[in-house]
Amino acid sequence: MKSDEQIATFCENVKMLRERSGLSKKEMAEIMGIGIKSLEKIENGVLPPRTGVDVLIRLSQKFDIRLHEFLMPL
Repeated sequence: MKSDEQIATFCENVKMLRERSGLSKKEMAEIMGIGIKSLEKIENGVLPPRTGVDVLIRLSQKFDIRLHEFLMPL
């Protein structure tokens, strides 16, 4: 899988997890440690340039999902 495809999959997974968990955008952004506008970009398929691995770690801990699984369809 190419990195562009992995980024797109990650973005889709973030939105799916938020919706499946019944979280608001504000709640999900807080979990991820980012602003709402950054979350909206991610949910629209754009990974902001300053998005770091710490976002993956927070999601992994909150949703009990292994890091590499965020780059594969959930």
